[in-house]
Amino acid sequence: MFGIDPEGRIRAILYHLLSIGRNMDEILRLPIVLQTADEFQVATPANWRPGEDATVPPPGSCGAARERVNNSGPNVKCVDWLLWLKKGPDVGAGRSGKA
Repeated sequence: MFGIDPEGRIRAILYHLLSIGRNMDEILRLPIVLQTADEFQVATPANWRPGEDATVPPPGSCGAARERVNNSGPNVKCVDWLLWLKKGPDVGAGRSGKA
């Protein structure tokens, strides 16, 4: 299975041998995860579900980390300078607003 975005870029490839079963939950989760990552500039951990916290890409420098600490809103939590979590509003709802 290929996950292809509207620009025609391959974003995900799921490959299974014919003798191995498929995880339909993961296949159905994939487009939601890709849309969420694009729309909210986050990364989703394994087994992430809509409404759960997602990770924010790490800052590029110490100065950017300091700025993020000083200017982050209530929806962003700093666990460590490298690990930031963003509260999942209905992030998994994607662009349509439906899960």
